[in-house]
Amino acid sequence: MSLEQLQEMSKEIFEQGILGFAITLLSISVLTFVAIKLGKRFFASLHKRHRIDEMTRRFSFRIYSVFIYTFAIFGVVTQIVPLKSTALSLLAGSGIVVLFIGFAAQEAFSNIIAGFFISFFRPFSVGDLINLPGQNISGRVEDINLRHTVVRTFENNRIIIPNATMNKSILENKDFGERKVCNFLIVSVSYDSDVDKAKAIITELALNHPKLIDVRTPEDIENNVPQVNPVLFSLNNSSVDLRVGLWTKDSTDGYFMLSDLRDSIKKRFDKEGIEIPYPYQNIVIKK
Repeated sequence: MSLEQLQEMSKEIFEQGILGFAITLLSISVLTFVAIKLGKRFFASLHKRHRIDEMTRRFSFRIYSVFIYTFAIFGVVTQIVPLKSTALSLLAGSGIVVLFIGFAAQEAFSNIIAGFFISFFRPFSVGDLINLPGQNISGRVEDINLRHTVVRTFENNRIIIPNATMNKSILENKDFGERKVCNFLIVSVSYDSDVDKAKAIITELALNHPKLIDVRTPEDIENNVPQVNPVLFSLNNSSVDLRVGLWTKDSTDGYFMLSDLRDSIKKRFDKEGIEIPYPYQNIVIKK
């Protein structure tokens, strides 16, 4: 079979024959490749010039890619005779199609719209440490795409959360704006223990910790406002609770600092004879 015969026979399947289809497919592929590369470079340049942040760059590029690939697929489909009429019918009846798609994919569209809101208002960004109390989820935002947000937990698990859920949830962003944080350490001692001595030990150990930062103003320093000031927080049934606020540059440093201090305070209290009590009850039997 000659090439001309193959070309004529293939016109029943391809609009311009097999050769024309091959040339069109190659052209669309090259144009798509170039458009994706240019789009990627464009959004990267905006990010480099600090016009957009990393989250907006990723989200915008994904939206752009969806449009490019959609047009490319439509261009290829219209070159196939059995599919061309179907594609054109769908385009002509796009209003009805959109209506059906809207009912069938309400959740998908709500996630995309929520993704736009997240990208525009930026309640959180990729890399932020967030906490969703309602869902009992804490971790760092690893990715935000058209449908969902990926949160990496402290156990290194990935939690996939729909954007619509993220958009309507009350969340705590520990990296939003100013990152330094006041960490509250509560230490319980028995009623028989020397409370002033316990305060002095807590103050000494806290001041010597390398992750503690000083947030006092020059006026506070001049007025001798203490950097660390444990206070008697509450009187419980079995313990006296002391609380102190300790500042660190971020919540991660705060977590490790509190862990170190609990360990060192426990060892120091044992050495100094200060009891950290456990709940107990006195039972009085009357005859």
